[in-house]
Formats: sequence, C-alpha cells, structure tokens
Amino acid sequence: MSELLTAPHPAFGHPLPAPRGEGSRIVNLATEGPSRSLSPRQRGEGGRRPGEGSVHFAVRAACAALLAIGTLLLVTPSYAAATIGDPARGQLLFVSKGCVECHAVRGAGGRIGPDLGRSSVKGSFYEIVAAMWNHNGTMNEKMKELRLVRPHFEGTELSDLVAFLYFLNYFDEPGDAKSGKSLFAEKHCIECHAIGKEGGHTGPRLDAFERGTPPLQIAQDLWNHGPVMISMMRARDLEVPTFQGNEIVDLFSYLRGQGQRRAPRAFKSAGDPVKGKEVFESKGCARCHAVFGRGGSIGPDLGRTELRGSVTQLAGRMWNHWPVMSGAMQSMGMATPVFRGEELADVFAYVFVSRYSAAEASLDRGLAVYREKRCASCHGLQREGGIGPALAPVVAGQTKEEIARRMWNHAPAMSVRMSDRQIPWPRFTANDLAALIRFISESSPQPVATRTTQKATR
Repeated sequence: MSELLTAPHPAFGHPLPAPRGEGSRIVNLATEGPSRSLSPRQRGEGGRRPGEGSVHFAVRAACAALLAIGTLLLVTPSYAAATIGDPARGQLLFVSKGCVECHAVRGAGGRIGPDLGRSSVKGSFYEIVAAMWNHNGTMNEKMKELRLVRPHFEGTELSDLVAFLYFLNYFDEPGDAKSGKSLFAEKHCIECHAIGKEGGHTGPRLDAFERGTPPLQIAQDLWNHGPVMISMMRARDLEVPTFQGNEIVDLFSYLRGQGQRRAPRAFKSAGDPVKGKEVFESKGCARCHAVFGRGGSIGPDLGRTELRGSVTQLAGRMWNHWPVMSGAMQSMGMATPVFRGEELADVFAYVFVSRYSAAEASLDRGLAVYREKRCASCHGLQREGGIGPALAPVVAGQTKEEIARRMWNHAPAMSVRMSDRQIPWPRFTANDLAALIRFISESSPQPVATRTTQKATR
C-alpha cells in the first residue's frame, strides 16, 4: 500500500510536493496521513461507518488504493494553499465520508451515482458545490434507502473534498497505446519519425528518449519543435496534425512505451502557478490572451474559455492553435515562445488554478437570487433571521468555503422546513451560487438593490 500511495503520477514523473507549506518533503499517505490528521470520527471510527458490515466496506478499502494510483499524490500548488483545500486529505475524506459507496473515480468505487472522475462537473469550486447542492434531494433519498449516514463536514473538510474533485481533472486517464500506434501513422508522424525499424528519418527518432518520459515533457518538446516540423510538413504537402478528444493522450501513451529503458529526464512537479504567471507574461502570452480580463484581447480569455480536460488534452488544444497563433505573433513582430525546464507545466498550473474560484458574482445578482430562491422566507429580508437562523451575524465576512459548508450541513433541516411550507428546493447555477454567497457574506445586513453591480472573478 505504501508503494501505491507514494508512486509518481505518470503525468509528471515525480511525486508531488506536500501541500500547505511543508516544502518539498514528500507526503507518504500510507504512513503519515494527510497534512492535517483526521479525528477518529472523521476516519469513521466513531459510530456506524457508511456501509459497515457489508460488502461496501470492503469496496471502500479497495478504492482507497485504486484512487491513490489514479489520482494522488496530488497537491495544491504552494501559492494557492490559502484559498484551495488540501486534495490529498480530500481523497481520504472521499472514502471516509462514504462518497465512494455511491460514486466511482474513473471506475474505482460505487456505481449508484455518476463517476466523478469522468463527470463534466469540474469547472470551478462553485460549479462543484452547486452540483452537490442540486443533488441533495436525490442523494438523501438514496442514502436513506441504503441506510447510509449523510456526510457532515467540519472545519476545512468540504474545501478539501472539493479540491480533490477539482484536481481530478488535471491528470490523464491511462491512454490507449494501441490506438496511439494507429494515430502515429494517421497523423503522418511516421512519415518523418522512426520507431524501431519503421518510419522516416527526416526528424529525430521517437524511440530514443527515455521510456516513461512524462507527457508534459513530450508536449513541451512537440511545441518547441513546431516551427521546423510544420514548415517541413507543408513543404511535403502533408496535413499538419490536430488532436481531438483523447487522441493526444493515446499517442503519448504509445510513444512513452517505446523509449529507452533508463531514468527519464527530471520533470519534477505539476507546475508552479506563481512561476507560470511570470512565464505567461515573459513569453508574450499575455499580449494576446487574458486570464479573467487581465491581459490582451486578440486571443480568447483563457480564464473564461472552456478548458476542461487533463493537462495533456490542454496541450493538444494548444498545439491545434499553433498555426494561427504563430501567424498572429509574426504579424506583431513577436517570436514564437520556446519553453524550457518545467515552464509549460508552470503555465498550465497558473491557468488551471486561476479557474478554481472563478465566477461572475455581482451583489445585485446575489440579492436577486436570495429573493428568487425564497431564502428571505426563512432567513428574513435583511438576513436577520426568522424561521431559519439569522445570516448577517453568522456568515458575514466568512469565506466561500465556510459558507458552503454551513449551507451543506444545514440542508437536511432546511429541506424539512421548506417541504412543510411547500417551498421548492432551490437549485443553483455556479454563477448564481457565487453571487448568493457574496451577497450573504457582506457585512452590512441591509439589502443592496441600489448598489452598482460589481463583478468579481475571484
């Protein structure tokens, strides 16, 4: 088990550093646990555990190992530790809170609910929490049917769990090497590059690099090779390859299995978003692309653009953009960026982490949601309380994570009272939830309908 939990993730070729200011020390989850220890109750040792005494309990233990192989050691980049939960701890909570009884992560876990490793709900903190909230009624009924205890969150537990679910999207599922071999021919790679006894010799051999080289390193080499490769393909009247869906993951899976059996080049992390921001600006990316309004407007805003997918899939989309981007940069007198070391990983980490707290959250929209969803019926027009608790003195100034945790824990009592009063259960979009949380966290207890709308992207 120790070997499973400390194995390097194939996307990066190295175990990731420990979260929350623990420096570069590697956390062995099997022997040390997450960065903050779980209490007996949080580990499920107090009272009846979800599924205890049934086959589900054995499934939980097995899934702990399977999740470790497929997703973690995964940690939040250091600069985000103050605002993003601890995904390593979130993984353990996913098991100990019984989520794994109903939900799988890429095939490991229950089959009652959707597989959360393959679900489309991964866009931001608000999108994940809104999906959990909207799912509340169905989930409660199913847990009652299975005689499972609804999860209750303390401290930073909900934040940690959401971080785990969010960062699942950062890593690849295992690619299909057989499909990758076919793509190697279909995308004309074989015309210029040799593997074994097959292929051309115009470009470098692709079985000469180290077997198991991280996908991000291959993606970076591909990008840097772009100017030469594309000009040669056009000279030979070959179509420049583009990648859709999982194609680039499959292709890299094939290439990674053909290399030499020696240690791969050091490529040590999932990326540093602080360095990534610096690289994003120094390489000229910010001249054309903004991240939530900060930057250029020639290309799409990379914060607001739909960028779901693993880092390797994102690398494929970046490659698809190469011809257009290269032409635009030439017209602006800019050199095509070349990435060294771990710079590409750093840029991806910057963009990915920037999306975590993203939402359009105006105070006016928050007030509208508060009224439309009939929150005022129980909590008062000025959040002073009524049938439900007063919000103004309790949640004013609280973080979005703390407010979301309180809402989740309050949901069962709220559901009963709303049912008694025949008020429908409120459902939220990510932006509406963000606006509502912003509104109820305001220090002033007065409604803010007359305030000028202000949009927040963080």
